[in-house]
Order: sequence, then C-alpha cells, then structure tokens
Amino acid sequence: MRTGYGTIKCRGTRRCLRNGTETGDLWGIRVTVANPQRVEVKDMAANINDAMSLTDTDVLAAWRALEGEIVDALMQGRRVSLGNLGTLALEVGTATRKSADEELRNTEIVAKGITFRPSKNLTQQISGLAFEWDGVVKQPLADDAMSEALEGYFAQHEYITVRNYATLCRCSLSTARRHIAEMLADGRLAKSGIAKGLYKRMG
Repeated sequence: MRTGYGTIKCRGTRRCLRNGTETGDLWGIRVTVANPQRVEVKDMAANINDAMSLTDTDVLAAWRALEGEIVDALMQGRRVSLGNLGTLALEVGTATRKSADEELRNTEIVAKGITFRPSKNLTQQISGLAFEWDGVVKQPLADDAMSEALEGYFAQHEYITVRNYATLCRCSLSTARRHIAEMLADGRLAKSGIAKGLYKRMG
C-alpha cells in the first residue's frame, strides 16, 4: 500500500443546523474535500501497467470480469467481500412505510441501493490522513445575489441540477431542493424531460 499522501485540501461552508431556536438560527460549518478529482478505471489500469508486467488491456479485461462477478453476486442477494477495502451488500426495504400490524406482500419489498462497509484496515488507514483548509467560510448568497448567479448560469447552460444549484448559491442540497421545488411551483423552472434531475428555465 502506498504511503506519503500529503495533506488533502478541504473547504468549509456555513450551514443552518437548526431553524427557529430561542436565540435564533443555529449555524455550523460543513467541511468537504475541495474539488475532488475523479479517477477513471483506465487511469488506474495505466498505473498498474507501470507497476506490473500487465498491459492496460489485460487489467481492463480483468476489471470487467470482476465487475460482472460482483453484480452477479449482488443480484443473488449475496454480500461481496472486496478484500482490504470492505464489503458490498444489497439494501432492501419497503416501497411505503409499513406498520408491524400490516401484512407485508412480496411485491412491496424493493431494492433501495447498495451499501458499502469499509474494512477495519481501510478505516485505520484513512484515520491517519492529514487535512488543511484556508479558513475561509463562504456565506450563503442573499436572494438578490442568488438571482444574479442564476442569470449568469443560464446564460451559459441550458439545464441545472440540485447539486449545480447548491454549489452556485452556496447552500445545502436540502435548501437547493426546496428552492427548485418553489421555482417549479411558480413556473420559473420546468423538468427537462430528457433525464431525471435536470431542470430548465422557463420564460
């Protein structure tokens, strides 16, 4: 396992932790990794190629075969051990909330997603990471500044997502969802019809 990763740059944003307390809103700081870069399988394959006597094609072929084995196991409801990384498991639930007194039908059980549980080894490794940030906590944009930011955004983009909105207006995802819902209700935005989660400007 590689060592000497250096420090990871982070950023902080102000967020409202609780509304309407006796002394006013309670604010806190949410810290996230600043501009995390996405690593593609092909890039990792190139790194493995440099370290071992395998070609990129060999590594990618092995990865695709492993992907297939993982998906097959999850589709059978089995837990998948990823060695020193952790385990994957199918998460299930009910389509609607059920009380203990209600009869549960098989058709009401649905797949909710996949859960990942990191191994003890991985958890110990990340606990030793070092972080730094510049101490600047951005304030959420005021209403007029939000409107101006959206004007500039739609001048260059046709669609916006909840995450786009949250980043643009320096607010939480829940706040972004609420604002988008309000704009959908009053006709300022509309669902794109192209893909779920895309919204276009109206008027």
